[in-house]
Amino acid sequence: MVAGLGRKRTWEIFEKYILKESAIKRYKPDWKEARERMASWWKGEETDRVAASLVAPKKTHISSCREDNRVPEKFIDPKVVFNNLEIRLANTIWGGEAFPVHFVYLGAMFTVTFLGAEPIFYENGAWYKSPYSGWEDADKVNFERENRWWNLYRNLVKTSAENSKGEYFTTVGGIGASIDVFAELFGPEKTLISMVDMPGKVKELRERIIGWGKETYDELSSIISPYQEGSIDWMQMWAPGRVRSLQCDLSVAFSPSMFRDFVMPELRSFWEHVDYGIYHLDGETQKKHVDMLLSLESLDVIQFVPITRNDRIYPRDPMFHIDLFRKILEGGKKVIIVCPVERIKPLLNSIPRKGVYLCCTGCQDEKMVSDTLKILDSIGT
Repeated sequence: MVAGLGRKRTWEIFEKYILKESAIKRYKPDWKEARERMASWWKGEETDRVAASLVAPKKTHISSCREDNRVPEKFIDPKVVFNNLEIRLANTIWGGEAFPVHFVYLGAMFTVTFLGAEPIFYENGAWYKSPYSGWEDADKVNFERENRWWNLYRNLVKTSAENSKGEYFTTVGGIGASIDVFAELFGPEKTLISMVDMPGKVKELRERIIGWGKETYDELSSIISPYQEGSIDWMQMWAPGRVRSLQCDLSVAFSPSMFRDFVMPELRSFWEHVDYGIYHLDGETQKKHVDMLLSLESLDVIQFVPITRNDRIYPRDPMFHIDLFRKILEGGKKVIIVCPVERIKPLLNSIPRKGVYLCCTGCQDEKMVSDTLKILDSIGT
């Protein structure tokens, strides 16, 4: 028994920290080192090497079972969901700062179903059928706790956290990204027109979305937190506290002033509600908003994904975006860079390394993960 503590409190501490640390080593033997590195990274401290996520399939499958890819069962049937999860966790190498995680996923922007839309599932996610004709129906939009899709999602999160027994992380989420929600519910063109013709109505619904977003995030966080240390959301990067990743994909069509008026207040409100904020900068045409993002004190990290329809004009190779990465780092923020393993050396020789997190792609097996980590170790910080 710990000196000065009662038997019950001693067991609570043992259960919360010691048992979980032992459990997670089933899938992540180097959990302690990775956790310490990420905790230092979030604090802005020096680390022994650049933080990096490396994921690869195991050469020999531990389970003889195959994932069940029936649609919609693989999204909504708990038995199928957790059978697939077990297979995936057991047959994945979680290298570097990649953490074993259950990304509770039913489709991109699935939270629109909590507001009345109906999902149409397909192989990689879902499309949505909105019950609303346009912005004239904005006052009808409501989050009801009896909503079946909210309850399905909540129950999957709850079951995942309970089943984890500290062996893996469960993602936290919630309603958010209001402008992208509006684009799904009312259509992107109608939303853009309404932002010009009736900005007050758009902002009014945005504020309601923010309220529901905090409510749903807090509830899911309270479900998950007893079973894990820190948190992970859809960005799948571990943080030692409450983390929230946000985006506004429709902002590719925004002027900087529109981004300031319609997006910035939401980002600020959500990130001031948690410990760590991440922005998902999706594609070349969103670079125009970086200056404004850098002004947000509550923003910690920017993830840039060079998605484009023309790779010849806007290449995916991170070496073509060096100026952006430098700007983010010099602006006092951290950066997540999607980087093929063969581009790690030239990239890290071209930018400051402190505050960089690499999401490495192209690892085919355990040897490639090991070799890549050796390269990172040799580069250092």
